[in-house]
Amino acid sequence: MALFKSRKVFIFILLVIGLVGFLLAGLQSESNGNRSQTVVRTFPLVSTTLLNGQSIESASSLLDNEYQLVNVWASWCGVCKSEHSYLMTLAQSGVPIIGLNYRDQQLAATGYLKDAGNPYEEIIYDPKGQLSIELGVVGTPETYLVNASGEVIYKHYGKLTEKAWQKRFARYFEQDATL
Repeated sequence: MALFKSRKVFIFILLVIGLVGFLLAGLQSESNGNRSQTVVRTFPLVSTTLLNGQSIESASSLLDNEYQLVNVWASWCGVCKSEHSYLMTLAQSGVPIIGLNYRDQQLAATGYLKDAGNPYEEIIYDPKGQLSIELGVVGTPETYLVNASGEVIYKHYGKLTEKAWQKRFARYFEQDATL
């Protein structure tokens, strides 16, 4: 009986050590908005609705610049709110940004943009997250670099920062990349 009890304690200790190691590895990773991933996929070719209520035949029809950012956001997302001023800076410098409003209420989203400003050229409204699932969205915020052919070049998880912009995105845009 004592051997069985000590084996349980040993297994429990191993599980705790493994969990702590897993959590520490996660904290040290770049998952807090500093990682980017090369993505080999095409932007989903689905009909959708814009935040203003207009229907479009394909979300990819919005990708008319050589390169543009597609930023996944929601009015309820705290990290999105902290990222917003940087998106405004990018938009004011001429970077084309398409918004993908994810699982949000239309009135909340439009109210948020009215108060905080609108960095987006167009905003895809995805209240049920269907387009987002096809795109591969894991959470908010996420930013995709997409070319005019609809190819996703990079996927950035988390808050877009100056450091991430310089490292992953700036070279794709013609203007001075220092913002």
